[in-house]
Amino acid sequence: MEQQYFLGVDIGTTAIKAALFDGCGQKLLHRTQEYELLKPSAQRVEQAPHVYWDTFCACVKYVVQNSGVDPQLIKAFAMDSSAETIAFMDENLEPLDNFYVWLDSRAEEEANEINERFPATEIIHATGQTPIDPVYPAAKILWFKKHKPELFRRIRMMFMCDDYILWKMSGKMVSHGSSWCTSYLWDITHKQWWPEMLDYLGLDEYQLPTLYETGTPIGTILPQIADELGLPRDLLLVVGGQDQSSGAIGVGNVKPWIFSESTGGALMVCTATYRPVFDENGCIPCNYSDMEDVYMIQGGAKGGILFRWLRDNLCREEMMRELAGEGDSYDFMTGLAAATPPGAEGLFLLPFFGGGSTPNPDIYGRGILYGLNLGHTKGHIIRAFMEGLACNITKIIEYTERLTGIQVTQVRSLGGGSLSPVWCQIKADVLNRQVVTMKNTQDAACLGAAIVAGYGYGAFDSIADTALKFAKIDRVYDPNPENRAVYDQLLKKYDLLIQATKGYTEELAK
Repeated sequence: MEQQYFLGVDIGTTAIKAALFDGCGQKLLHRTQEYELLKPSAQRVEQAPHVYWDTFCACVKYVVQNSGVDPQLIKAFAMDSSAETIAFMDENLEPLDNFYVWLDSRAEEEANEINERFPATEIIHATGQTPIDPVYPAAKILWFKKHKPELFRRIRMMFMCDDYILWKMSGKMVSHGSSWCTSYLWDITHKQWWPEMLDYLGLDEYQLPTLYETGTPIGTILPQIADELGLPRDLLLVVGGQDQSSGAIGVGNVKPWIFSESTGGALMVCTATYRPVFDENGCIPCNYSDMEDVYMIQGGAKGGILFRWLRDNLCREEMMRELAGEGDSYDFMTGLAAATPPGAEGLFLLPFFGGGSTPNPDIYGRGILYGLNLGHTKGHIIRAFMEGLACNITKIIEYTERLTGIQVTQVRSLGGGSLSPVWCQIKADVLNRQVVTMKNTQDAACLGAAIVAGYGYGAFDSIADTALKFAKIDRVYDPNPENRAVYDQLLKKYDLLIQATKGYTEELAK
């Protein structure tokens, strides 16, 4: 039987990764290329549309040209992308502005307006989401309508990142529920656009892509794009999914008793459920997954993007050493953290950069580095960042346990943070649960997308069964009981600081 290969691409917050896999889930080659985000102001985070397309093309071409595989054997393609990053297109499908990245929090007033118009219970039961905050598309759409009304009237279509790239490849305006479920425009129970929100924002359905289930084939690639990328003209294009859901598939998190955490640009903790689970407290959302009629409880926060901010602003020495060819800047940083005692000698981080996170949503929440004294060093600050994010993961897991009744004993780790043994051990110690990395941890989202591609092509009968078959544990990190008392105290301080600022964050954020 002729060997078959499947191409999976992950459109991330600060990088794009492309990887080629065979029919057994073995990676042939991957390519990652980073890009800088545009930050016109403290609350605005954007990206030029051409950057996504140019970076995507560069990664795909590299993999196709250097994998050693005959391109004619590449049978299907699918991708994932971070949700909530949105662009507005005119009647010629030219961008009316840059993409507004999910990190963008310009729409604070608009989020408040939406929450005043729609009671929390209505939002929760219509969309599965918590009361809206500024990062989500509905708030940004309302901001665009209020601040750029002439451009708003010219909107013909709205795209997420992968929608835009798939349109460039296919000429079709299509997408999937796993990304648009967090837009606050989609009714998760009935799997259709939410008419009340569309009416409120002044939108029509024709301005939104047609949604298909992840894994649906939509035809072959446009000939000129195939030629440009070096791909076969009969390459099947398959509707992909949301990055966190694809990453969960890539590590075999496809059943309700399995949990995964991803520390990439965003931090996400996910577990599957066979029905929508609505949190009446409005603290954690329920999203639609990349598998038909499967849902994901998905608690999120800002993750690796904070660690990158720390590197870019406070770790220039480590970056210079990387440029000199001495090694990886992040490895130098985690080395300093490893040499610092657990608990960072009283220094700790509340990682609410630009808003609180699950399960403590607060649009006015801000990052706090608490406990600084003259004895602290760069290593203490780095460790405090790593431990603060681990605290956030712990709080999401504890909340999800209470919501679902499922006891979590093991967490599968993926994303860039999983490449650090130091950070994985910190997570295990803070979580007080076993943390494991998978053989495909580095490429989990790309593998998830490739599995979806193979499913759409007909090579795999089931996304879930294939994911479980391909998932293999690599390393196991058990909690160190000697650090329990330190981290129990740290988690207590984390809660205390949230409680101490509750009710004052709006004033403090001014």
